Amino acid sequence: MTRGMAHKSTVEQADLDRLQAHLEEHFQPRDHEEAQELILGALQHVQHEFGWVPLEASQAIADHLGVSVNRIYGLLTFYADFRTEPPGEHFMLLCHGAACFVGGSQKLIHELRDNYGIGQGGTTADGKLTVQIVNGCLGVCDLAPIVQFDHEKYVGNLDVDSFNAAIEEITANGSQREDHGAD
Repeated sequence: MTRGMAHKSTVEQADLDRLQAHLEEHFQPRDHEEAQELILGALQHVQHEFGWVPLEASQAIADHLGVSVNRIYGLLTFYADFRTEPPGEHFMLLCHGAACFVGGSQKLIHELRDNYGIGQGGTTADGKLTVQIVNGCLGVCDLAPIVQFDHEKYVGNLDVDSFNAAIEEITANGSQREDHGAD
């Protein structure tokens, strides 16, 4: 399966064929009980390969393991780490831990809702950015409030204007800002 699949909303037959081969090689339950135990591992594999779990992949897992697609969907919706929609081209973690909250992260969350029409786990309408709000801590409290783009670059000391500028820059040309402080 190709990483490029993450931005498509449909799955190609070649990717499903590779998934089926992987399931046959690595997920061979001896009985129904073991099949239940293998579901999460199979879903994690799909999530890793596609960036999300498409309906076609869910059905392939259900068919292979002899479980209902409703069982698969129940697990997909129970565990917050699974995505059932394709992610955006870029991924942003927005810290909403104590220091970031005090520093104004709530204003950034409101900006996401008001200006971009998205909230927790949402993706912008143009498919450029997916957001996860972290109620824990990203561990860079001295730069609060802070965001992390594409699991690599941090941009901190944000206010609404610098937040929008960071989003505009990442979505416009794909490069992250090199500076880590306020503008």
